[in-house]
Parts: sequence; C-alpha cells; structure tokens
Amino acid sequence: MKKLTTTLAAILFVLTNVAAQTGEIKGIVKDKATGEPIWNVSVYIEVGENLMGDAADFDGKFTINALNSGKYAVMAKYAGYAPVKVQNVDVLSDKITYVNFEMEATAEQLETYQMITYRTPLISKDEPHVQILTTKELKRNVNRNNPIAIATSLPGVVLAPNGKDVYIRGSRPQSTQFITDGMKSMTGNIGIPGQAIGSLKVYTGGVPARYGDITGGVIIVETKSYFDLAQEY
Repeated sequence: MKKLTTTLAAILFVLTNVAAQTGEIKGIVKDKATGEPIWNVSVYIEVGENLMGDAADFDGKFTINALNSGKYAVMAKYAGYAPVKVQNVDVLSDKITYVNFEMEATAEQLETYQMITYRTPLISKDEPHVQILTTKELKRNVNRNNPIAIATSLPGVVLAPNGKDVYIRGSRPQSTQFITDGMKSMTGNIGIPGQAIGSLKVYTGGVPARYGDITGGVIIVETKSYFDLAQEY
C-alpha cells in the first residue's frame, strides 16, 4: 500500500509539473463602434497544420489553453465583421497572456486581415512582482552566455561577491529557488548554458504557494523549444 501511494504521488508530481509548463491566451472580443461584446466569434491560432481556439461566450470572452511557450498569431473571425490578426503574441509557461479584439462591422466579410502587432507588457497586472525576459529579449542581452548575469540584470536581483550566488531583495542566497523546465534545482543554480534558455521569469515577491515557503525569490527558466531553435537558422 505504501509503495502504491508513493507511485501515485510521483505520477501526480510529474503531471503537475507538465501542466505548469504551458501557458494560456485569454481576452474579450468587442464591436469597435459600440463597445459591446460579440458572441460566438472564432478566435484561434495555427499550430503547424492544426488550429487551436475557442468561441467567444455571451460576454465576448475566450480562452486558448495548454500552449507551449513561443510566439503566436491570434486570429478572430466572424460573419459580418472584418477578420483581425494579432501577430507576435508571446506565450510563456505558467502565465496568462491577454489579447483583446475590437472588430469592425462591414457590409461583406473581408478576406484580408487587419494586422496588429502585439506588444508584451513590461509588468503583468496579475503578477506585479514578476519580471520576464522573452526569447527575443534574451537574444539581444549582452550577457546571453552567462545565465546568472542575465538574472542579475533585472531590478531587485543582485550578484553575490563570490560571483555565483544570487540575492533577491536582500534575502540570503539559500532563500532563492531555481526551477528549470518545471524541476527544482538540487545544486542551487540554473544549471544550463545561457544559449539554451528560451525564457526567464523572476519572482521578486508574492511567490505563489506552489513553489513552497520561499522567503527570497524564485528564478524560473524554460529551455528553448525546437521551434525557437529553428527560427535562429
């Protein structure tokens, strides 16, 4: 019985970590002229040859979940309205990305999309103590070959005199937790080269309970996916 309980706990731990590595896109679709929500709008993304999406509810709200980190083009389409496409939407693991649409009524459905470029907000309104570096930002970072230097380039994160440990808002280095691809670091560091990092997220306060009783902060790293690597060549 004890062995069975241990096995079930291990399976639950793995499933929880896998679920935590995906992100979501949420938003509202409204009529551009009236500001009223539009019901049953098809909102979707293209993943290879497949489509993933949702139909807006009576309040115009939609959710596209279980998405791997990366950039997506999000489309909204509805009869009687010009279709809209929002490009370069950044999705990160364990994070909700908000994309809202304002659709313009037209006498006939247009085949050409209205193109909008998405801009990643610097601070999440849901997690004000979280700082995020995306794949694009990491590629431009002068410290991209040094993971610790990348982390300490963010406000509130300070490199210790030994050049290896990290202080977050003055806490002890032992109070900083490192998580790479959903797994806690046993060595107390990121443990991968900077070029392998796809995104980096730092909690400098308000750490969610799922990361345990942490008095300092959490540094979460997600490695590059196949699609990230393919875009570099």
